[in-house]
Amino acid sequence: MSGPSGIGKTAVALQLAGAVLDADAWPGGLLAHPDLWLDDSDAERVGIDRIRAGARADTGPSLQDFMSLRTYAGGMRVAVLARADRLTEQAADALLKTLEEPPPGTLIVLCAANPEGLPETIVSRAQQIPLVTVTSTRIVGWLEGAGVERRLARLAAALSGGRPGRALRLACEPGILTAEVEALHAFLAIAGGGMEGALRSAADLTPGAGPEGRERAMLLLAVWSSFVRDAALEASAVTELRTWVDYAGPLERWAESLGSSRLADILGMLLRAAGEIAQYAQPRLTFETLFLDIFVGPQAPPSVEVHVAPVGLAQAPVAAPAPARASKAAVRRPAKRR
Repeated sequence: MSGPSGIGKTAVALQLAGAVLDADAWPGGLLAHPDLWLDDSDAERVGIDRIRAGARADTGPSLQDFMSLRTYAGGMRVAVLARADRLTEQAADALLKTLEEPPPGTLIVLCAANPEGLPETIVSRAQQIPLVTVTSTRIVGWLEGAGVERRLARLAAALSGGRPGRALRLACEPGILTAEVEALHAFLAIAGGGMEGALRSAADLTPGAGPEGRERAMLLLAVWSSFVRDAALEASAVTELRTWVDYAGPLERWAESLGSSRLADILGMLLRAAGEIAQYAQPRLTFETLFLDIFVGPQAPPSVEVHVAPVGLAQAPVAAPAPARASKAAVRRPAKRR
C-alpha cells in the first residue's frame, strides 16, 4: 500500500490482517494473534536483522523466521511491514527472496509513504494499492465521533492535508498543532517584505532534504492552501464554510484586498507547487518562485497582524485519546512451532 504519511496505510493493513485472521475471535485481538508478524518501528532504516532468517533481533523473530513456522490457528499467516521504503539494500534483497517464493497460505503487506524508495524488483512483485486523501468533511465527522470538540476537529482536518492519521495527531497532540499554526503565521508575515523578504522566508521555511523534507513541504503547502481557500470563501460571502474560524480579521483583510479572482490564482499556485514537489521539484526553488509570485508586485497580499490563539493549541481538551497504534516493534511471538 502506498500513500502519504498519516493517510492510514498501516491502519488499513491491520484491518485487512484482522479480517484474514478472524482476529475478533482471538483472545486479545489482532495484536495478540500468533499468526501476525508486524514491524512498525520508527527507526530510520529497517535492517537485515528484521528480514533474514536466523538474524534474530531484540524485537522478535525476523520475517523469514516467522514464515518458517507452522500456523497456530491453522489458517493463513499475515506479515505487515509498515515502513517498507526504509529497508536497507541488504534487507530489500532478503525480502525479495521471500516475495519470489512466498510460503503457501501467506499474505505479505508492504506499506510505503515513498514507494520510489523501494527497488523496482520488489514493486513489480507486489499488487499496488494506492491510498488517496480524504475530504475534510469526512475527517471532521470522524474526529467528532471520537469525541474531539468540533472547532478543534475542523482545525485539525484543515491542517491534515486529507490524512486522517495526521488529523488525529493534530487533534490529540497540542505541540504538533501549534507548529502548524506557527507555519501559517510565518506565511502571513511574508506580506510587506518585498523581494528580499520573500526570498528570506523561502530559505527559512524550506524543510530539509530527502523524502521527509519533500513530505513536510507538501504539508506546509496544504496549511497555506487551506487559509487561502477560506479567504476566497470570505470574498464570496460563504463564511459558514470557513475552517479558520479564529482568523476572521486576517481572512477579511485578504478578501477585501485581493478579491476572489486573485485568491483563486494564489490557490492555484499553491496547488501547482505541491504537485511539482510531489514530482521531485526542489522545495527551496519552488518556495522562492511561489513566494515571489504571491507576495511581490501590485497584487501582493496585505500585511496582517495575527493576535489569535486558536482553540486546541496549548490546553486542548481531548475527550478521547489517540487510538493505540500498533506496537512500534514486532509483535512478540510464542516459541517456534515447526
